[in-house]
Amino acid sequence: MTEILKKYLVTKWWIPILLFGTSLILFISSSLLNNTDIGFYTVLFFGMVLLISAIWQFFKGKIAIGFLQLSILAIPFLILGFMVYPFAGMMDKPDGELALERIEPLIQEKTDLVIPKDFEVLENLIEHTEGAFDSDYSIGLTIEYKESDEKNIVEQILKHAELESDKGLWKNYANGFDFEHNNNEINRAEPFYFKVDTLNNKMELNLSHL
Repeated sequence: MTEILKKYLVTKWWIPILLFGTSLILFISSSLLNNTDIGFYTVLFFGMVLLISAIWQFFKGKIAIGFLQLSILAIPFLILGFMVYPFAGMMDKPDGELALERIEPLIQEKTDLVIPKDFEVLENLIEHTEGAFDSDYSIGLTIEYKESDEKNIVEQILKHAELESDKGLWKNYANGFDFEHNNNEINRAEPFYFKVDTLNNKMELNLSHL
């Protein structure tokens, strides 16, 4: 039995290539049709056979044939690498919280509002967008400022409300102010919602990175 395997799967270098190629076709077919694992294990088995055959060729001094077999063995891994690359961003997705030192600059960048430094973070969450194929994520942030800082905040908002801005505009609502961002080049990649609740001394930012 060993001699038969040696003769037809190792010595005859083209047979392992043929079997490996056939197993790849079987794997692709099973993945598309009934989603079984038979094709996957077949690829692993004949891939190992092809690797052993390549090593055997090197020992026999048939360097060119050995490199040919290894090159064919590497093809599906290269294809897999190209397929996985678009999803690499998902592995580097933001997860956790927005750094404390980034909160003030981010709000100012989006709304021109300079918030007080003495605030309490009530909610701070960064989540990867479910089902996204790249590094899309969303930020949910709620902070509470001191009552003594409200006058400065409202004065800034009323001042900015009188000025034209490419970023957006301030609008009054029952409990405070909403900042409605403009749907332009500045905000298109990161649409957001920001409000200042003067009744409860809170600010809320919801941002989506697309």
